[in-house]
Amino acid sequence: MNMDKLLITNLVCSSIYTSYAFAAQILIYPLIQERWYTEHQERSFKSYFFFMLVELITAVMLAVQSDYMIAPLVMLIISYVFMILIFRLEEKFVTHIINEDYEWFRRYGILRCSICLARWSYLYIYYLIA
Repeated sequence: MNMDKLLITNLVCSSIYTSYAFAAQILIYPLIQERWYTEHQERSFKSYFFFMLVELITAVMLAVQSDYMIAPLVMLIISYVFMILIFRLEEKFVTHIINEDYEWFRRYGILRCSICLARWSYLYIYYLIA
């Protein structure tokens, strides 16, 4: 497959996931009540799973084709690790096991947003230069 098409697909998926990360961190989590966490978690997983999967597949394909695309793949995997940690903490909030870890929840969210924005910026700049 053409590298430009892969890069554009990856950039679009990255844009969608990055915008979701910021919206969830800045708008959704601080504003919704705890009773809506379960519904939000289910909806967000169903909504963004396809884009995250396509982003991962295209990132791997890009990394195979170009050494410059290894860094975005690593950033993507790191952001997925923080996403898993966030989902795990969100499950604990829903089941009321712990509420003291909300500060870690916010920190992981900020780190995920930062990594997603850095990755998106890298892809965008690479696309403009290449």
